[in-house]
Amino acid sequence: MQDNETDFNVDDIVSQLQNSSIINRPQRAPEEEISKENLEEFIIKKSALLINKALHAINNVEDYISSAPDAKDVSALAELLNAASGSIDALNKVYTSIEKNKTSKEIKTMDIQSKERMNTQDNMTTLLSRQEVLEALAKRDDVIDLEDRP
Repeated sequence: MQDNETDFNVDDIVSQLQNSSIINRPQRAPEEEISKENLEEFIIKKSALLINKALHAINNVEDYISSAPDAKDVSALAELLNAASGSIDALNKVYTSIEKNKTSKEIKTMDIQSKERMNTQDNMTTLLSRQEVLEALAKRDDVIDLEDRP
């Protein structure tokens, strides 16, 4: 009789665990396709997500460590801080690169416009000086005779 009762209790516990142990996992978004066109956006988005998760984990570990410090936990916190700072550095490098490219493009555009203006001014100066030379030659009273040489 004890075996039947034990079997019944075990079966009851197993059925309770089966019913209550359904893990409610949130559905993850499908993996994004990475291409050259969206690479920059992907890096920025994923770096920001990684940084946010790392900072959240750091806050949790800090709270845990403050209540009962342990060498392993402090080491884990240090590694989390290192990973978070590395992610922030990577994101900062991406941002700096983007800004540098924008600035370089603007400088090149300004340089081209400046050269075009200088070229236009040089052409106008040359044309004006030719006109002045022709006017000066036309006003001269001297006649230059050319001799034919055999």
